[in-house]
Amino acid sequence: ESDTMLMEEAIKNTAIANSVHIMHDAALAIKFLNNNTPYEDAPRPDLILLDLNMPDFNGFEFLRIVKEDPRLSQIPVIILSTSNDPKDIQESYKLHANCYIVKPVNFMKFKKVISVINDFWLGIARLPPRE
Repeated sequence: ESDTMLMEEAIKNTAIANSVHIMHDAALAIKFLNNNTPYEDAPRPDLILLDLNMPDFNGFEFLRIVKEDPRLSQIPVIILSTSNDPKDIQESYKLHANCYIVKPVNFMKFKKVISVINDFWLGIARLPPRE
């Protein structure tokens, strides 16, 4: 819950041109990505920010599901985790995460990370076209 509030606050204070949808658990996020009830009209995201610690199942499982689905696999997934464990980093890249960022504990630094993600992934990088 506190991570969600931190993310919402950082996003609110960053000039993000895209719509932001925050899912509070992995099961809801999977429903959103698959346009299942109640998300039948949900847009395909340009980018996924993923915390490895989720209430229902872990981020590695979510990442595996996304990257094995041909409809979703091209969406860049950025891991944003408090873990600095080399095993977590290695596993994330093994499962085809596009980037791994250790989440800063300082709010101003976290806000800067969100701004840099926005500038690079949604400004400089060219993402695959939506299908």
